[in-house]
Amino acid sequence: MNILYICHRLPYPPNKGCKIRAFRTIEHLARHHDVSCACFVDDPADMQYVPALREFCREVIAIPLNRKRALVRGMMDLAIDETMTGGFYRSNAMADALRNISTRIEFDALVVFSSGMGQYAECVEAPTRIIDLCDLDSAKWASMAQQSLPPRSWLFEAEAHRLAQTERDLYEQFDATILISAQEANDWTGDRAKLHIMGNGVRCPHKTDDRPSDSKIIGFVGDMRYMPNVDAVCWFATEIFPLIREHDPDAKFHIIGRSPTRRVRQLARQAAIHVTGEVDDVWTHLRRCQIAVAPLRIARGVQNKVLESMAAGVPVVATSPVAAALQATSGEHLLVADDVAGFVARVVELLRDPSRCTALGSQARRWVASAYRWPTQLSILDDLLVATPARVVTRLTTAGFSR
Repeated sequence: MNILYICHRLPYPPNKGCKIRAFRTIEHLARHHDVSCACFVDDPADMQYVPALREFCREVIAIPLNRKRALVRGMMDLAIDETMTGGFYRSNAMADALRNISTRIEFDALVVFSSGMGQYAECVEAPTRIIDLCDLDSAKWASMAQQSLPPRSWLFEAEAHRLAQTERDLYEQFDATILISAQEANDWTGDRAKLHIMGNGVRCPHKTDDRPSDSKIIGFVGDMRYMPNVDAVCWFATEIFPLIREHDPDAKFHIIGRSPTRRVRQLARQAAIHVTGEVDDVWTHLRRCQIAVAPLRIARGVQNKVLESMAAGVPVVATSPVAAALQATSGEHLLVADDVAGFVARVVELLRDPSRCTALGSQARRWVASAYRWPTQLSILDDLLVATPARVVTRLTTAGFSR
């Protein structure tokens, strides 16, 4: 099949959540199909990676995106009762490039990743049309509104309301709509006949038995300009970590991830907190951690940072929405805490018991290696491309999707 994959960010290198999902999807499809990719490049430094993506694709359309101009465009759209997300990703250059490639290649299928890119479906002719919303962006904006103060909360609430309508419109326009987890699907309102679940996967490192179990390092991994991550590390660093240090003065908190905001960088002024910025190899930093935390108060979808920590054999303490999205069991796959006292208790418990860290980390690694394999997750997309909807719905229902 000739497949066109459209996504909002260059999916290479696969070093953050959305890029990981997009790249693994392209990599998977390219094994049996001719895949072309159209995407934005929102970081000029990423242009160097376009040739690497071409190793997997018949053609790559990479359109530069100026984030400041895109944000202005988004705010203008919000002011006229449109979505900020749609305005951010609106581009005549992208639309023209898609119309052009559609005249040169007869596509059998169109796969669109994210609600912001759904607007480009009308530029391409293809008999099979699938949109991967991944998370419900409308719910994410609603969660951010709850964690913010006016006037930002008002803007976030408006975006959430309008995106919810956009998601419903896209559902009607596409043959199939994909979400990342049963938790996301259960938050969907309206018809569900064309709604499907495709989770994320993780690749486990070959060796974890040389990882130190008593380093006293508590790690957080993520894109540090992403608001839910910023909220999580600031909450942990200011309210939770000082109390942990009262129990264990040797404890250290490492914030590992690219593009830390000024607010995140300032956390390094506190004792025993280290902000790495972008690193060449996340696995190297993860394996030094005794514990990984995911104190996300705004959590949608499957958290790759948690899957990666588990795959590295690092025990995780996370909030209940994070655990629920993974369908993980507290005490078996990770530990759950939702407030300051709970996080302090769970983290201190692990810091004091290295053998418990090793056991929990090993259990988690075995579980994700079995339950979160990329080929298994992406087989859902294979079915959508070649099978009838009824067959796919049967598989998803047995996976825990409440209809």
